[in-house]
Amino acid sequence: HRFTAALERRGDALVNDPIDRSRHQNGVALGYGYTGGPHTLQLNLRHDRDSEFGGQTTGGVAYGYAFAPGWRVTGAVGTAFRVPTLYQRFSEYGQPALQPEKGRNVELGLHWAQGASRFGVTAYRNRVTNLINFGAPGPCAGMFGCYENAGRAVLQGLTLTGAHRLGAVNLSGSLDVQQPKDRQTGQLLARRAQRLLKLAADTRVAAGSLDWTLGAEWQAVSHRWDDAANTQRLGGYGLVNLYASTRIARQWDLLARIDNLGDKSYQLARGYATPPRTFFVGLRWTGR
Repeated sequence: HRFTAALERRGDALVNDPIDRSRHQNGVALGYGYTGGPHTLQLNLRHDRDSEFGGQTTGGVAYGYAFAPGWRVTGAVGTAFRVPTLYQRFSEYGQPALQPEKGRNVELGLHWAQGASRFGVTAYRNRVTNLINFGAPGPCAGMFGCYENAGRAVLQGLTLTGAHRLGAVNLSGSLDVQQPKDRQTGQLLARRAQRLLKLAADTRVAAGSLDWTLGAEWQAVSHRWDDAANTQRLGGYGLVNLYASTRIARQWDLLARIDNLGDKSYQLARGYATPPRTFFVGLRWTGR
């Protein structure tokens, strides 16, 4: 048995003359988890009180059952609540009358693990009312578009995950196939791809006194539509990323990463550039 409780307060401010707005949100969350034999259970309950939108209670129930060696089936239901940000309401692209999102989610999963291999498949369906999306210009001062509420939306799909150790190399991958739709118009939601594939491999290599983890990942994303009417198509893209890390001292790790190795040019929103080839170096300390 495990019980958890949390208190949370969040404050936001948007100051950009002539805009001067602020809001806050208080929350309390309770959780219970149980593991016994082949059974796992988790219950969560949360209540938020927003200074502008009032109170909202959300919760979730998840259950897992190991029905055979290496096999486990899972199921979960839950609700969600998200208020629009101050930027989405009061910026050049905002609408003060935006309403909070509310969602109901159901998912079922099947998982298998044996030795150095694992596989999982999860099907989900999430119904959202007042989904906050970036839409056509007109209701706000922005000439490129405005944030708006999509009355009813459904996000449903299938996620496949897998991993296998082949000698000294760890292989992993995931595939998402989804249908994010506006239930009122039947069109796909703007700026959301329907297929996302990710493949990764990493290994450990000794170099002198250091032990390096070297890895590479490939991401492939299908096309998406830039507008709610599905008339402006944004092409799909593929990215290759490289990463490396090593322990240089007790509790200290050196990290390095190259994103978009091929310097691919692509857009997630029409007219907005994405980062070109990018190199990162970092130092991480882990406390004990």
